[in-house]
Amino acid sequence: MNLDLRIEKHPILEFKRGRKITFQFEGKPVEAYENESIAAALFASGVKVFSRSKRFNNPEGWFCGIGKCSSCLMRVDGIPNVRTCVVPVREAMLVERQGQRAMLPSHSEIHVEREEVNVQVLIIGGGPAGLGAGITAGKLGLGAVIIDENPNPGGQLIKQTHKFFGSQEEYAGLRGFEISEIMYREFKETGGVYLNETSAVGYYGLKADGRHSFIAYRRKQD
Repeated sequence: MNLDLRIEKHPILEFKRGRKITFQFEGKPVEAYENESIAAALFASGVKVFSRSKRFNNPEGWFCGIGKCSSCLMRVDGIPNVRTCVVPVREAMLVERQGQRAMLPSHSEIHVEREEVNVQVLIIGGGPAGLGAGITAGKLGLGAVIIDENPNPGGQLIKQTHKFFGSQEEYAGLRGFEISEIMYREFKETGGVYLNETSAVGYYGLKADGRHSFIAYRRKQD
C-alpha cells in the first residue's frame, strides 16, 4: 500500500512522527510511523472500512477517534475487539478486520504478572476531572495514582484544538490539548503516578481494615 493520505502541515498541530515501520494488514504490508495509532496508519494508506455493523452488516469507518465507540474494533495479534484508534502501531503487528462478530483470542495462554499496590488515593480516569482531582490530592500531601485506559492523558481535551474561554484560572485562551499537557505536568510535579493503558475491571468493596479493593489490568508496556 503506497497511498499516503497523511496531513503534512497543520495550522495548529505539530506532528511528531517517529521512525518509519511496517506492519501487516490482512496479509499486506502497510507503512506507518511510530507515535501514530493503528487506525491512523490504515486510514492514511486508504483503508476506509474498519468493521461491519452487527445488525445490518453496514460498513463502519473511523468515527470518534478517542476509543469511545466500536467502529474501529479489529483483531490485533490475535486479540479481538482492539480499539485501533487509540492503540499505537508497532513494528510487525498483525492486524485484520473481524467481521460482524469477534472470535475468541487465538492465544491458549495469557501470562499476567500480578502486583499488589497500596495507595492513598486512586483516581479512575485521566481526563480533566481526574487530573484536577490528582493535582488537588497532591497539594494536600496525599499520594495519588491515576489509571486511564488510553495511551495519553487528558481525555477528550487532547482532541480540542480551539481556544477555551472563561477565567484565567480555568485556562482561558489555551487550546484543549495544551490544557491537558499543563494539567498532566502539574500532576506529576505533585509526585503523582500516572498509569496509562490501564483499565479498572473490578471493585470488591470495603475490607475489614478500612481499605477499598480494586483490580486493574495494565496492557504490556514495551
